[in-house]
Amino acid sequence: MKIKILLVEDELELRENIKDILEIHDFEVVEADNGKVGLQLLENHNPDIVISDVMMPVMDGFEFLNAVRKNDQYINLPFLFLTAKVEKDDVRKGMETGAEDYLTKPIQAKDLINAVNTSLNKKWNRDMWLQHKVEEVLAEERKVKYHELRTPLFGLNSLLQIIKDSLGVLSEEHLMELLNKAIAAGDRLNISLLNLARFQTIENVRTERIWLPSVKEFLIRILDSSTSKGRYRITGLDFGCWFDYKQFEFITEELITNSFKFNSGDYVVIELKKQMIKVCNQQNLFEVPQKVEIKAFSQINRRYFEQQGLGLGLYLAFEYAKKNQANLSITVDQQMVFCAELTLLTE
Repeated sequence: MKIKILLVEDELELRENIKDILEIHDFEVVEADNGKVGLQLLENHNPDIVISDVMMPVMDGFEFLNAVRKNDQYINLPFLFLTAKVEKDDVRKGMETGAEDYLTKPIQAKDLINAVNTSLNKKWNRDMWLQHKVEEVLAEERKVKYHELRTPLFGLNSLLQIIKDSLGVLSEEHLMELLNKAIAAGDRLNISLLNLARFQTIENVRTERIWLPSVKEFLIRILDSSTSKGRYRITGLDFGCWFDYKQFEFITEELITNSFKFNSGDYVVIELKKQMIKVCNQQNLFEVPQKVEIKAFSQINRRYFEQQGLGLGLYLAFEYAKKNQANLSITVDQQMVFCAELTLLTE
């Protein structure tokens, strides 16, 4: 298939000369005499590269280029300018908008073909680099998702098979232990699937904020019912807040569960201040103080610590906080303490 070039030039004789040169070198050429017509042809013909004059009636080259770059579909489309003279300000303006090169009239055939081939090679290299990066990300995400969904399912199936094969052989105590492990594997798989479903619908989630009169009582209930048990200490004064009940429950459960799961100290500290809940625990995941970025499918030192889940919990908590006009931030302070801070709306 021939490489297609959109040539936009208002001078008929020059346009025909350039077209002849390009067609001799086996390029397919689509012509326009101004930027407005060029935009229409761009959508209809989907060219591989654009060569455009700067000074044209109706829509000049700069306006045309700006309109092209506004369309995400053409953000990587090579764009060459033709101009009778090259002024420094014009070059800067064109490059800032996304032009790749300037060709000065009268253009020599050799220079024209070299410029076209160079721009096409640059685009090919950009496309290859981008494709490689996308494939890396997709491969990693597929690996993570597959691993995190398959592991608990495999564990559950294995445990159930052992139980089946051991009926009448193992004691009731041992069977109960295996059943509890099977239930835990099923719970883990269920949480992963629920979070994946929440992630896929997060943009459409609505909030129904109600007044929660006692944040402290709410947290104590979560602490007492948490599957990840540990010692904790609550400091500060109680307060109330406006929040969607279920979303507040999800956020606080996520913060408390994580703090217990990765705590390397004696206890977790929960500090209450007006408009703020701060959950802190000793940790050995980070080596330097920092602000931790909250992203979907992101897990800390995953390959070393083999954390469970899809890495969606904190991201969902962050998104639910935003929907309630609150903010969730994660930091590792100067004492290397991991702190999750939820700032709330109280009025």
